[in-house]
Amino acid sequence: MRGMKPAHVVAAILLLAGCSSTGEWVYNKPHTSAVQVDRDLGTCRKESTRNTAVVLAPSQRLDRDAMNRCMERKGYTVTLETD
Repeated sequence: MRGMKPAHVVAAILLLAGCSSTGEWVYNKPHTSAVQVDRDLGTCRKESTRNTAVVLAPSQRLDRDAMNRCMERKGYTVTLETD
């Protein structure tokens, strides 16, 4: 990436991030209320988010593997539904 303009680096990162996954993650746990699912998702999202320094501004990034492991620890079945 030497010699690349910062705008090109940002554009490349955004392009790759947009291509990282297709589909939607689904978390299923029988006999669980929507309120409990939301609470568990919120807890796991907090545990799985890390601060990153992107070229121009700080941001937060969700570590999807850590998110899925957290939900599995809570008893959910994790699947990726593709289009």
